[in-house]
Amino acid sequence: PASSVGTQPAHLGQPAALEEMQTVINEPGPIVFEKHRAANWAVPLSGRLNLDHPKAVAAGLQDQEEPIEIYVYTLSHPEHGTFIVDSGMSAKFVDAANNDDVSAVVRMAMNISALDVKLTTAELDRQVDGIDGVFLSHIHMDHIMGLTDLAPGVPVYTGPGDAASSTATHIATQGTTDRLLKNVEVLREWQFGASGIVDIFGDGSVWAIHTPGHTPGSTAYLARTASGPHLMTGDATHTRWGWENGVEPGSYSEDGPGSAASLAMLKRLAQDYPQISVHPGHQSLP
Repeated sequence: PASSVGTQPAHLGQPAALEEMQTVINEPGPIVFEKHRAANWAVPLSGRLNLDHPKAVAAGLQDQEEPIEIYVYTLSHPEHGTFIVDSGMSAKFVDAANNDDVSAVVRMAMNISALDVKLTTAELDRQVDGIDGVFLSHIHMDHIMGLTDLAPGVPVYTGPGDAASSTATHIATQGTTDRLLKNVEVLREWQFGASGIVDIFGDGSVWAIHTPGHTPGSTAYLARTASGPHLMTGDATHTRWGWENGVEPGSYSEDGPGSAASLAMLKRLAQDYPQISVHPGHQSLP
C-alpha cells in the first residue's frame, strides 16, 4: 500500500448533491483565501502530462524537465479556524539532499536536489497563528512534504483509498511516505457518498470534490470567498497547458482514463461557472 498509516472516516463534512453546490457557487462566501508558493521544482513532463494524447502529439510536445511550483493554500473560516489545502514544504527540505525522511532511491528518482524552497510550512504556521487542519488533494510525496512541520494531532483529511492503494512503485516509496506522515495520528477520509461531493463545514463555504484517477482518493476543493469562488484542482491537472487543453496527467496517474474523466468534470464545472478562479496543481493560470 501507499502508506501503513491508519485511516478512519472523517467526521467533518457531510455528503451533498451537486445541485446544492451549484446553487451557492456564485454567492459571496466567508472564506479568506490565499495561495502560497512553497517551492520551485522541475520534473519530467511525461509524468505531469499525457504526451500520447492527440492534442499533445499535435502540439509536438516532447518529454523534458518541466519547471513547476509546489503550492499550499490557506482557507480561513470565521468560526472554524484556518486550514491548509495540501501541506507545503517542511523546513527539512531547505537542505533536501540531506533530509533523512526521504530515502536515497526516492531522492534520486524524484530529483529532490532541484527543490528550491520559498516558504516553509513552519513559517506559514506562524504567519497565520496556527493551522487547525489539513485538506490533502492526495498523499503523493509532493503534497505531504510539509506535514512534519506541524505538531502531532493536527487533523489531516484526504480522499478514500489513497493510503490503501497498492502499486509496485510503493515498494520504493512507502517508507518515505510513512516518514513524511509520522506526525499524522490517522488519515481522516472524506465520506463522499454517491454524489462525490462533501460540504466540509456544513455551510456551503468549502466543498471537497472527488476526482479519482491520479490516485483513488484524489480530491479537488472549491472555496467561496468575498471576491468569488476558487477551485484548487490538485493533480487532476498539474500544468497550465494541461488545463487549458483538457489533457490529463501522464505516467504519475494510477488510472489514466479515470484521470481524464475527472479533469473533464472539473472543466465542465469551470465552463458552467466562469467566475471560478482555477488553480492547477503545479502551475498557475495567467
